[in-house]
Amino acid sequence: MIPAFNHSHVLPPFEGERLTSAHSSPYVVATGEFVQRFAINAARHAIIDGFMRYRGELRRLGFVRGFQWLDGSFVEDVESREGRAPRDIDIVTFAHPPAGMSTEQIRDMMQSHADLFDHALCKAAFRGDTAIVNLATSPEWLVTQTRYWYGLYSHRRGDALWKGMLQLPLDSNDLEGLQMLTELNFEGESNAGST
Repeated sequence: MIPAFNHSHVLPPFEGERLTSAHSSPYVVATGEFVQRFAINAARHAIIDGFMRYRGELRRLGFVRGFQWLDGSFVEDVESREGRAPRDIDIVTFAHPPAGMSTEQIRDMMQSHADLFDHALCKAAFRGDTAIVNLATSPEWLVTQTRYWYGLYSHRRGDALWKGMLQLPLDSNDLEGLQMLTELNFEGESNAGST
């Protein structure tokens, strides 16, 4: 369950009196819960649409085992705090490489699908500030990468406020979220701030 925003307009880093893994960030969510909570205006709807297409393309290429950490102003109440909509969503994908592919084949696939793996192209195509961490790498490198992303995502840019983030499994049922997204209608509402 996604906790309510705290008085600083962010997800709390943990719930309750003390930090426990059951009630701390990153909060594990399903796609439907994510869409229901955050697709509240036209700008957010457009960002989620791009994010869902990004997830679908990654899975189509074989990235089906792992999870994504979601962060940035998208998972904050930036509308109340700054009077604007979020511009994108921060995503780091922790994934096992596609099964049965060599390192060279994966490298070739990443080059031929630059819109998914080149940071600038991915942001333009899917409205996501993205990165990918290989879960099949050495334990030492995995710890280093996890420490880096957790440190970056668990603090707000600018004032270093400690905050929470979300975790969405790659194998979550996206059909429910896509159906919910399709049923939402923000016609006539400005999409300002979503580019």
